[in-house]
Amino acid sequence: MDINNYLIGLLTGVSVTTFFIGKEWYKYYTKYTIQQKQLDRVLKLNDKIKKLKTLSSNETPNVNVGV
Repeated sequence: MDINNYLIGLLTGVSVTTFFIGKEWYKYYTKYTIQQKQLDRVLKLNDKIKKLKTLSSNETPNVNVGV
């Protein structure tokens, strides 16, 4: 009887520990992917700004400001 209780307690402890570790890993994963997407957007915007700055004033397209 004692060995059964020990095994059940061990399995329960391992399951709870695995749950909390998985929860933290998921939180880290989602945070990392969101930051990566934000970084990609900023880099893309930075490239567009650099492109606009390198164009001469004759080649600069008219940009609609949304009047």
